Amino acid sequence: MNVAYPRLLLVCAAFALGETLAWMAGALDMAMLVGLAFGAGAYILTQDIGRGGGSGGQRRYWRGRRIDDDKRRWN
Repeated sequence: MNVAYPRLLLVCAAFALGETLAWMAGALDMAMLVGLAFGAGAYILTQDIGRGGGSGGQRRYWRGRRIDDDKRRWN
């Protein structure tokens, strides 16, 4: 499942929330920086969402097929 669009929406919402809070606090000159900090924080916190966990280890693929590293089968 592709989670890129919901993640983008969450980052944009965090940016808007940060700007809104800064405007409500009266820090109009800092609103852009506060929004940027909130958006960056949301981006960093959602970095691992949507990545496959599971079995672990490093899998390598070539042309859509898994590479077999078992060298005993090469002979």
